[in-house]
Amino acid sequence: MNVPATREDLMIVNMGPHHPSMHGVLRLIVTLDGEDVIDCEPILGYLHRGMEKIAENRTIIQYLPYVTRWDYLATMFTEAITVNAPEQLGNIQVPKRASYIRVIMLELSRIASHLLWLGPFMADIGAQTPFFYIFRERELVYDLFEAATGMRMMHNYFRIGGVAADLPYGWIDKCLDFCDYFLTGVSEYQKLITRNPIFLERVEGVGIIGVEEAINWGLSGPMLRASGIQWDLRKVDRYECYDEFDWEVQWQKEGDSLSRYLVRIGEMVESIKIIQQALEGIPGGPYENLEIRCFDRVRNPELNDFDYRFISKKPSPTFELSKQELYVRVEAPKGELGVFLIGDQNVFPWRWKIRPPGFINLQILPQLVKRMKLADIMTILGSIDIIMGEVDRLEYLKEVYGMIWVLVPIFTPVLGITIGVLAIVWLEREISAGLQQRIGPEYAGPLGILQALADGTKLLFKENLLPSRGDTRLFSIGPSIAVISILLSYLIIPFGSNLVLSDLNIGVFLWIAISSIAPIGLLMSGYGSNNKYSFLGGLRAAAQSISYEIPLTLCVLSISLRAILEAQSKYGFWGWNLWRQPIGFIVFIISSLAECERLPFDLPEAEEELVAGYQTEYSGIKFGLFYVASYLNLLVSSLFVTVLYLGGWDLSIPYIFVPEFFEINKAGEVFGTTIGIFITLAKTYLFLFIPITTRWTLPRLRMDQLLNLGWKFLLPISLDIHDMFPMVTGFMNYGQQTVRAARYIGQSFMITLSHANRLPVTIQYPYEKLITSERFRGRIHFEFDKCIACEVCVRVCPIDLPVVDWKLETDIRKKQLLNYSIDFGICIFCGNCVEYCPTNCLSMTEEYELSTYDRHELNYNQISLGRLPMSLIDDYTIRTILNSPQITSE
Repeated sequence: MNVPATREDLMIVNMGPHHPSMHGVLRLIVTLDGEDVIDCEPILGYLHRGMEKIAENRTIIQYLPYVTRWDYLATMFTEAITVNAPEQLGNIQVPKRASYIRVIMLELSRIASHLLWLGPFMADIGAQTPFFYIFRERELVYDLFEAATGMRMMHNYFRIGGVAADLPYGWIDKCLDFCDYFLTGVSEYQKLITRNPIFLERVEGVGIIGVEEAINWGLSGPMLRASGIQWDLRKVDRYECYDEFDWEVQWQKEGDSLSRYLVRIGEMVESIKIIQQALEGIPGGPYENLEIRCFDRVRNPELNDFDYRFISKKPSPTFELSKQELYVRVEAPKGELGVFLIGDQNVFPWRWKIRPPGFINLQILPQLVKRMKLADIMTILGSIDIIMGEVDRLEYLKEVYGMIWVLVPIFTPVLGITIGVLAIVWLEREISAGLQQRIGPEYAGPLGILQALADGTKLLFKENLLPSRGDTRLFSIGPSIAVISILLSYLIIPFGSNLVLSDLNIGVFLWIAISSIAPIGLLMSGYGSNNKYSFLGGLRAAAQSISYEIPLTLCVLSISLRAILEAQSKYGFWGWNLWRQPIGFIVFIISSLAECERLPFDLPEAEEELVAGYQTEYSGIKFGLFYVASYLNLLVSSLFVTVLYLGGWDLSIPYIFVPEFFEINKAGEVFGTTIGIFITLAKTYLFLFIPITTRWTLPRLRMDQLLNLGWKFLLPISLDIHDMFPMVTGFMNYGQQTVRAARYIGQSFMITLSHANRLPVTIQYPYEKLITSERFRGRIHFEFDKCIACEVCVRVCPIDLPVVDWKLETDIRKKQLLNYSIDFGICIFCGNCVEYCPTNCLSMTEEYELSTYDRHELNYNQISLGRLPMSLIDDYTIRTILNSPQITSE
């Protein structure tokens, strides 16, 4: 690392390797000057599995099930390059139908890979909802894969000279239906993401790569094409049958993270065009080259010999690689995936060198992040699209929670607030599930209403850890200050016309003053943790809170909350401050969201580019206090919005019939107070829909963008909040930029809200699949009587799992099987043993649930292997009963 030796104020932080935003076990050592990145050093080696050396000690047939572990999101491409190398080495021709099937599978795999890039990339910059949407389309792709290959991810479908099996009946029609459906999904992504102003602020002009830089660094794929170079191996090398289809190379010239996003979005559309053309023009004929069933070695195999059993069945596992070398490549979703192969007239490759695109593209990361902001690291790293599978190479103080019980005399309001927080947590999970088209909490109590209580109980009994060299006093007091300062804010809220816990006539300013104490607790927590991540997170949280307190204060119309409510109730519904000060209402909402650390202002809470901000070292109930504090703050902010702008307990809404006994002013004191509380809470929870929907719709702002919004946009507007003309003039000074931002943010809300009434699709076991699979890759079924103990299954198994015991019958010169067993604890269900068995004594069933706590239970002998799945046994029993003579005679 090139770190200036004269600088003493630099901070060196460690990112990864155990963090979701690293996209695998990648570690980055980052040198910071404040928020600016001075240097970055990637550290690899946490997932090195020796794939090249494994290849040099396996036959091609044995190695094929391994290759899907390189890039487990684009498995078809790793299989394609593995069979293309020996095909070109042996000059083996692939039938036209097999080539078309390969192209279809490759493009479906490209779509699945880009979808699995898009979701985590958006999550890295704070947009959580697209992460759930992409699984909707990906599950449909995996349904197609499962129907054709028998497996959803690790397919083992490509073969030397073709593919393992032909497409099942009805597969083409279902795939065409998927293509039509997916185009609407891409259009939905573009409306939700592409022109979202927050998204553009995070990606536009970030991580720029010039043309010469891209070439000099050896970049490929979307990384290269986003820099203005139209280079696609499907056009250049014309492998398979890509030259027979009409499609365009997607490219951009800006070279930033936005360009790389646009290239991948465009590639998914082009992949659909290729798939549609291939499905409509797929020819008939064989799906594998029958000539490669013969052997290169000219000899006369004897009857019952090992190689003799493969004649007219499958390519021989003893397929030899001629003595020559070559380099083959394909255009994978992440770039150029290549293999350098050297044959030595042997069944094992002499050299097998892999060129993974992610490893080459990752080299430019330190160059891109220099002089950028810390938060940009995740944006740039996510835009590169890497998969590490192919890249790799003492407690002396008692707990201080007594201060929480300061509010014991008003235990009932505290209990009500607790129930309110639990309700918010449940409501947020249900709303987010609806927006993301998935099932929310449903098991803990009716409709999952006890899930939040179960989570709180778990945190209550979780172990509390203290940093050994930290300031334990500050570390323990910090969470309590954050919670207590927010709880005190509830004292001044008028829940009803006759219910205010403490009417001090300075209600709003007291709330603002109390809320200013919370950043002190955050700073104490960060400093007391003795952790640079925590300290930096505490500084950020305090800076954010202070920046938005001033606009929040200037939005207040009066000092006394009771006076504000009485002024609104005089004129009814149209007298609410929502209509009198609409821009002030918007500014107040934005500022309160920032104070609550809600998206798009949740940097201190999420801290995706580091760890967990000031909460990094916390666990158990201390972490739970921060969690509760965030929802308490959200609830009190919503209550203040209801009081200040929505009329509080006033229910004079036009066109809504209200019986006379619901009129609060005419009702009795107790009944009127109860109705007032009910109306206030109802408005509050209805308003909560806005911040919850905002959290699951918008991406996250970067720290400098967050501060600019507070100081340069909201503060000037809020200074003139009580004078309509200067306020509107200041609001419109941003002109078309403001209108455009509001338009595209509104468009994003329309997309997420439109999913609320749709059926959930991201469930573990779909009730109805796109197409039913005809091939299964579950537990193996073994027929003892058919086995001739040839040990072919042992030779083709990548990890030598089958154990075959036999003895030779000398009188008839035939093998007699004694025992047969397979250890499913390490089986990868590649299906090689089934595919190459000459007597078809092995088959794969649809029994997938094999997990057990005792690994010895997964070692199946011939008796266990001969057992059929329960579903097949039930079908057999029903057929036997229906065909019995007794029933027939009746």
